[in-house]
Amino acid sequence: MTSDAGAALTRYDFTGGPLRGSHFTLYAGCLVHRGDSQLETLPLAGIASLRVAYRRDTRKLGWGVSLVLISLMVFAVSGPLAELAAAAAAEMAAVGGQGVARALYALFRALWALANALPFIAFAAALGGIALAVFGWLGSTTLVLDLAGSERRYTVRGRNPGLLDFSEAVCERLMSLKR
Repeated sequence: MTSDAGAALTRYDFTGGPLRGSHFTLYAGCLVHRGDSQLETLPLAGIASLRVAYRRDTRKLGWGVSLVLISLMVFAVSGPLAELAAAAAAEMAAVGGQGVARALYALFRALWALANALPFIAFAAALGGIALAVFGWLGSTTLVLDLAGSERRYTVRGRNPGLLDFSEAVCERLMSLKR
């Protein structure tokens, strides 16, 4: 069986993310996206436009910074809250162990235990916030193909010069087509 697609002009391999293991191959008249379990052939004549852009995710960046600031506030409040709860529990223990005093003692001991756990919770939240901020700062490079009535998005993490170069080759081929 022979193929009249000709030789491949260029190729781009997705090395990470949800498209990992798949690749684009540009031929003279079509663009092929092939993976382990999928194959998509897009005729170049059917592509209305092509956009490629690198953007930082300001939403993730903002949430990450907010989470770090909140975790710092929780960490700052945990010490005084633990001291206050311990003092109140000691006062209720001194009053006596009957009725309301006993219930308040149990409440203040539980509050003291929670206040002692807050630094660990704040540390975990700070790590999560840092991770969100880093992913937001790294951003993503997205290739968008506009077809008749639909669009295809192909996203990779970070600034990806390989995808930009591949997109430029596709654009050059699109401009050379006679429509």
